[in-house]
Amino acid sequence: MDSNTLIFKESFISTENDFAMHSGTSNSFALEYPVHSDREYIGFCMEGYAEIEVNLIEHTLLKNEIIIISKNQIVFHHKISDDFKFILLSYSNEYLNEFVIDIRKYPPFFVLFRQRFPSFILNKTEAEQILDFYNLMWKAAQNVQNDYKRDSLKHLLSSLLITLHWYANKNVDNPAPTSRKHEIVHEFFTLIFKHYKEAKDVSFYADKLCVSPKYLSTLVRRETDRTPKDCIDNYVILESRVLLNSSFTIQEISQQLNFPNQSFFGKYFKKHTGMSPLNYRKHK
Repeated sequence: MDSNTLIFKESFISTENDFAMHSGTSNSFALEYPVHSDREYIGFCMEGYAEIEVNLIEHTLLKNEIIIISKNQIVFHHKISDDFKFILLSYSNEYLNEFVIDIRKYPPFFVLFRQRFPSFILNKTEAEQILDFYNLMWKAAQNVQNDYKRDSLKHLLSSLLITLHWYANKNVDNPAPTSRKHEIVHEFFTLIFKHYKEAKDVSFYADKLCVSPKYLSTLVRRETDRTPKDCIDNYVILESRVLLNSSFTIQEISQQLNFPNQSFFGKYFKKHTGMSPLNYRKHK
């Protein structure tokens, strides 16, 4: 794994590169800087809380809350409580593709895309059932004598995903209609994640959304208390920090982020962080 992917410090159970399970307390899941998730993650908060950020959206994760982290999302935490206890499982896209036919009728977690943050809270009974799944998978992963361990885990994971889909959607059979204003803000962030390398001006996104920059600013401020330009810059800086924790040279990072040259990137980064890319890399 590259140094800029989501890696947790405690030992864990895994089946080659397909599937892994982690469990631990606050120190186990601490991140020193923003990272890219390198695969798909499902996390479950058992105790305490964590103030985390996923793709610019800040959220406090609470007891009995499930969080879904997709591949290539940028993740960071701001604070973790001393009593924080967390279970995490992860799986590769290749592994998912092997049983995606089983869950094709249940688009995993589509309800989460209606929300600002990819998580939802379970009631007591639901939380107990999810722990049963984790325990079954943990035991299956530990069983070195089981020649069919990989397939067993695959079907357990499939069942877990379907169950989570049910929990996430059962209370939104008749969801409140989403306003066009809310949809525009959602589409704006989707466009940022897609075009941040090539476009850093608000006018580009306003044109894509067929609204004026002024109107877009009004909507985004109302939803996030930030300007559209702040949101774009924030994501570019998050991505810059991720890349600066990799083996890429600063020149290569500048090119990846589509800056005119390394000097321009350096000025941009210093304007938003107070330090040059080189100093950030030295003191990270």
